[in-house]
This record gives sequence, structure tokens and C-alpha cells, in this order.
Amino acid sequence: MRTDAELMALYQKGSRDAFEELFARHHRRVIHFCYRMTGDQARAEEAAQEVFLRIARAASTYQPTARFTTWMYTITRRTTLNFLRDEKEPGEKVPIDTTGEGYDATEGISLPGRGDWDPEQVAWEAQLKDKLLEALQKLPEVNRAAFVLNRGEGLSYEEVATVLGVTVQAVKSRIFRARETLLAELSGLVE
Repeated sequence: MRTDAELMALYQKGSRDAFEELFARHHRRVIHFCYRMTGDQARAEEAAQEVFLRIARAASTYQPTARFTTWMYTITRRTTLNFLRDEKEPGEKVPIDTTGEGYDATEGISLPGRGDWDPEQVAWEAQLKDKLLEALQKLPEVNRAAFVLNRGEGLSYEEVATVLGVTVQAVKSRIFRARETLLAELSGLVE
């Protein structure tokens, strides 16, 4: 199996198959990030499509000095934030999709369990996921991005710092603030 860097090198030489493999490998992750940032499935899919268009256009500038996913998330973050700014009216909060038809905004984020599997637990977890998505949307974009990249996408503090263009200490601070805000928002549901 070829690495992301090898696939990008092949794409830079003109291999469409290499780009299609990168797309297949990372498309879902990009959509998940976009969904967690926008709270809306249709917006997330549109933003993800734009992300891959920008990756294709910027392929010639890619240098394998950092992980491909770090470069990809940098493009994803910028694209999603630009997309959000273009879509909303000044002062408007981005609406969230609570229909249950969207992506699971909590996928990859561990939620506390309540013991054995039972209908009450299923209902509680569904309520918690809805509240978590609502709470994520209330976070400032910079804190939400740091939290989602670290907790949701599994990037290290260093990788998140690279994506966001800030120091590792700033990332830790943003994640701490996001976690504190989320805990306060979810205090009635989480012990």
C-alpha cells in the first residue's frame, strides 16, 4: 500500500488514479470535519468537495515535509471557515442538522457510557449526541477547530498547531477552553 506522500508524488506527475485513491482514503474524514464545523450535512458535503478541488489545484505546492493529513486538514480548515463566512449573515449562527440524517458529529469522540446496553442508554446517548453537536456549534470557530482536529480526528497537538498556524500552547489552551465550555453545556447530562 502506497503512502499519502507517494500518492501525491504520483498525482503531481499526472496520475489521476493516485488522486482518486487519496480521495477514497480521506474523503470521509474531510466530510466528518466539515460536518462538525458546519453542523449541516449538505454544507459539509459541499465544503468537502471544495476541499478536494483545492487539494487538486494546490498539488504542485505539496512538499512531503509534514504528513499529508496535516496539509490536508490545513486546506480543509481554511476552506470550511471561508465557506462558513460566505454562507452566513453577519451575526448569524450556523444552523445545525438535528434530523439524525447527517453524519455522526460525535464519531471518534468518546462519550461516557452508562453500563450495560439498554433502551434507556440508547435514548440517553442519542440525547447526548444532539446536545454535543449543539454545544460544538456554540464554540468559537478557533476552539471548535482545535477540539475537533484533536479529539475527533485524532491529530496530535503539534499537528493541530501546524494546521491552525499557532503554537502548541495555544492549541492546548483552545482545547482546554472548548472542553470546559462543552462540559458546562452538557453538565445536566454528564456527571
